[in-house]
Amino acid sequence: MPLPIALDYRPALLSRAGIGRATRELARALANCDDIALHLFGHSLARAQIPVDVPEGAQLHRLPIPGRSLPLLRRFGLGADRLAGNVRVFHCTDYVHPPVSKARTVLTVHDLAFVRNPSWHGDQAQELSQRTKAAIAAADALIVPSTTTANDVRRFAPDAPPTRVIPFGADHVPTTTVPKPLSGRPYGLTVGTIEPRKNHQRLLAAWRRLPEPRPLLVVVGAIGWACDEIVADLEAAEREGLVQWRRHCHDQELWALLQHAQVLAYPSLWEGFGFPPLEAMALGVPVVAHHSDPLRELGDKALMLADATDVDALVAELDRALHDDSHRRRHIAAGRSRASSFVWKECAEAHAELYREVVS
Repeated sequence: MPLPIALDYRPALLSRAGIGRATRELARALANCDDIALHLFGHSLARAQIPVDVPEGAQLHRLPIPGRSLPLLRRFGLGADRLAGNVRVFHCTDYVHPPVSKARTVLTVHDLAFVRNPSWHGDQAQELSQRTKAAIAAADALIVPSTTTANDVRRFAPDAPPTRVIPFGADHVPTTTVPKPLSGRPYGLTVGTIEPRKNHQRLLAAWRRLPEPRPLLVVVGAIGWACDEIVADLEAAEREGLVQWRRHCHDQELWALLQHAQVLAYPSLWEGFGFPPLEAMALGVPVVAHHSDPLRELGDKALMLADATDVDALVAELDRALHDDSHRRRHIAAGRSRASSFVWKECAEAHAELYREVVS
């Protein structure tokens, strides 16, 4: 008999950022597991920001229930597990954790950037830290997308429950060739929410110092937090013609931009995983990224790494990525090979195995 499990699906409905992507693609892959009966917890007052596309074989539970009412409902026996089909396992996929009544709880910890450097998350850092520590203590098992994050969790919560490293997939990326955007104009691309950790200001400084004729820099990212100065710099760069900033970008637009970019610049100072560089590798686009442990692990020598806190180093590696043909070809080939090892079917099967373990 299939095991009934619930995935907190709200990030998939409300966000185009990495956690939303991970939740949507994991749900699609889990829906194809014969031994899983997949329920999607989508209860929220918030309007869906992403078109609702429920995978065949999954059941979406979505009523206008405010998140703040969930602890009260749990007191009356209506925890998130009951509200999502009375499942045996509830999987929390985000940093907001709906309370469950009786089900086993699995928690994904995507990263602990707010612990590593609280300034990256401003006023939210302390609350995120406390909430995550409580959720780890209450969970029956943890999932992390990288060994780096597993190590961070062990330092942050030494008494954490068993932790499984399960990387996400990359085979959601469409590889069919699409027309070039921007009327064929050469451009580089960066993707990420506008917030301090993503390091947009140093990237802008480096892009200005690239030799002419430099390509346009297309910035894809919604406004996040603690970013007033960053937003002002991006708007100024737009006015001078250095940047085109797309605050909202549907997947089809993103795939077209990514497929034809000369380079993906990813100077983020810390990640738990890193979808944009992985997606770029899958599409044969060279990636210049910060030389952090998570991205070193993700790329396994396929990424062009530089110290993105040093504008000179960033300029040098971006220039090499744009103009050194043999360097580009070598990393493009390595990137395609590396990305091919990230498969959603394998990711879902590893999740299903863990769900079965926590109920046995």
